Amino acid sequence: MTVVYEKAFDWNEWLIIITLLFLNIVILIIPKLFTVIEGIAYYLYGIAIVHFFDHTTSVKPWDLYDVNDNSNYQLMDFIYYVLNGPISYIFIYLYLKLNIKGQQTILYILLWSGFSVLVEWFGVKIGLFHYDKGYKMYWSFPIYMVIQTLLIIYYHIIQKTNK
Repeated sequence: MTVVYEKAFDWNEWLIIITLLFLNIVILIIPKLFTVIEGIAYYLYGIAIVHFFDHTTSVKPWDLYDVNDNSNYQLMDFIYYVLNGPISYIFIYLYLKLNIKGQQTILYILLWSGFSVLVEWFGVKIGLFHYDKGYKMYWSFPIYMVIQTLLIIYYHIIQKTNK
């Protein structure tokens, strides 16, 4: 059964599109710290990992929540997943630019995970996420921590490979 939350193209879709455009412009403007291939790798990581985690928890057998206006997978859902590309790029960009090392990494991940939950909470308020099937937002914090830790490990593996 398809659950329809909204039938109009409204704020949640506009937020995804505007944010995606804004973050991609930011990536084009900021000084380049990565090769093109590295940048693409960090960008694609965000798309792939969020798509994986969302589809692990938002489809059967669990089916704990819905993304966007419809319980079915739609074009705007895919665009939402693409939005995670520039976010992961900027996450690793700032990690490098701020010269995060050692125990600072833990604080960096905790801050980003907290920020991510805050953004997710906002997404629930505007109808981007629908948690009426049992998902609890506090479950997201450790998931963000794992995703961000894996991205930092991925970054270090790429750096070792380049040397």
